[in-house]
Amino acid sequence: MRRPLVQVYIRFELNIHPVILMGCAFAGMALGCASAFPFDRNGSYLFLSWRPQVTSDKVFGFWTATYIATALLGVAVCVVYINLEESVYYWDFAAYFNTFNREGALLVKSPLEWLSHVGISIERDDYSAAILVPLMPFYLLFGGSRLSYMASIVAVYFVPTILVIARMSYVEAVSATSPSRGWFAVWIAVFLYTPFWAATLRGLPDIAGCFALAAGTWILWKSKFLTREPVISAMSAGACLWLAFMLRRWYAYSVMGFAISAAFFCLLLVAKDRDFPALRKAMLGGMCALAVILGSAWNFQLPLIARILGTSYGDLYSGYRTDLVTQLGEMASRLSCLNWLLVLVGLCLSVARGNRFVLFCAVASVLTFFLFTRTQDPERHHSMPMFLWLFPAYAQAIVAIVSVPALRARWSTAVIAVAAGLAFLGTFFPIGRQLLSPVSVVFAKEATLPLHLDNLPEYRRLIADLTSKMGPEDRFSVFASGSVLSDSLLFGMDRNLLPYVGWSCQVDSRDQFVPEALKSRYAVVTDRPVTHLQWGAQLCVTMPNQYIFEGKGIGAAYKRIAAYQLSGGVAGYLYERMRPVSKVEIDALYSEFKKKYPHWTAPE
Repeated sequence: MRRPLVQVYIRFELNIHPVILMGCAFAGMALGCASAFPFDRNGSYLFLSWRPQVTSDKVFGFWTATYIATALLGVAVCVVYINLEESVYYWDFAAYFNTFNREGALLVKSPLEWLSHVGISIERDDYSAAILVPLMPFYLLFGGSRLSYMASIVAVYFVPTILVIARMSYVEAVSATSPSRGWFAVWIAVFLYTPFWAATLRGLPDIAGCFALAAGTWILWKSKFLTREPVISAMSAGACLWLAFMLRRWYAYSVMGFAISAAFFCLLLVAKDRDFPALRKAMLGGMCALAVILGSAWNFQLPLIARILGTSYGDLYSGYRTDLVTQLGEMASRLSCLNWLLVLVGLCLSVARGNRFVLFCAVASVLTFFLFTRTQDPERHHSMPMFLWLFPAYAQAIVAIVSVPALRARWSTAVIAVAAGLAFLGTFFPIGRQLLSPVSVVFAKEATLPLHLDNLPEYRRLIADLTSKMGPEDRFSVFASGSVLSDSLLFGMDRNLLPYVGWSCQVDSRDQFVPEALKSRYAVVTDRPVTHLQWGAQLCVTMPNQYIFEGKGIGAAYKRIAAYQLSGGVAGYLYERMRPVSKVEIDALYSEFKKKYPHWTAPE
């Protein structure tokens, strides 16, 4: 049977259409959110104060000025932060930064080839290049520096996200009977909201997914859970949710948490009013939204979807997963105690006042946490959507404080600004953390300080030794996986090392041990073992490291030729393999692995 002409056309244009669709989705979100911003729930224009009649030109001018001012402040933060860093980027901190430069170079060389490459990346890659498409103008204008990359994330993703969530939170927090002038306090709070900055300052562009989720949240809420204009609202919300997933695969958990929360509150709304026609509209809207999400994923990401459905991510990322208490502790460490107190106060006020928007967002946050942690612990970038949906509760408390009649709004805003500023300073800057250490309650327990290595000359010496000793056919393997040392860190410092890396395992559940690493002529090990996950999740790193350092088992084939004093008081050593590792020695190593991983088999 012949395929329909439309289907053939879609598949033929597969390499270009995802980029066009993504641009349309971003434009739709921007227009939808912009049209909603100037109004409150009663249709009045909103600025720093309440004004019933303001021209559209002033509305546009206000938001343009707000965007520009916020973006300039955000870029200034990046400038200060980058100047405090050493240019040593590795793993996720370097992945998209390096891709930003590769995509930019390809765009300059051949725009059509770049479009085709992005389409294929959307279709197949776990880490799609699509998230970098809106950032390319910064590469063309300012080049591929770290500052250009960070400024593009702030201007394109960060600032729109915080303005969207701040605006909707403020609108829903303000009481119609007692107007507030708390917008400036909410703006300060969202700009200094540490969970958003933590991943962004590390060079992770995942805030892009939060922009899509925030837009989808606002569209769904203003349509009263798709009971108003269900088809149009559902298509817009569905496009936002698919866009979040398309930009970063792991946002699928956020989409599911959001959908379950929306269904729950929709049923509550229908049950309260006994409005069964509204239920039918919501069901129609839900099917339309689902059709948009599934249709887009099927048409533009089918190979990726097939791989996702055939992969057990719970097993694959088991090394990244701890217990619930540890996971909750990690989440708690990303906000200061004062900020958490305000979130709890905001939730209590929302329950008392019946602010369903705050409660709807809070439930979505909690559901996302429990869905995601079934696979792995949420890192800084993974937790952003959870904190995105907690911000409305934070804003509710701030608006309530500023609105207290007995307190002057200016002084209340000043106190909130000081508290948020101290939290920001103590979380991201060494001098702030040091000065505020006696009152650590004001900043987040988990620091995100500028990347720094002690004894940087020792790392340079290690790299120089490797470069001088290795011939064209030689390789080196690093049996360390952490912020102190890894193969990614070394070739991040010197890209010329990349062709000589003998790749080794980093995470047991994801990689297993790579026996080819024992064929490398040189090995770098440490005293104490360097890992980045909980103990026992990286035996493929710690066991070879221990054997080589102690000279037993496989280590008998190696000879120490140099020593280095690395960061954090860790000693590093360079070994040369003097003979091939024997089968008996490899079997002895695997016998240790099999105590925890019985299915691991030694190579023949």
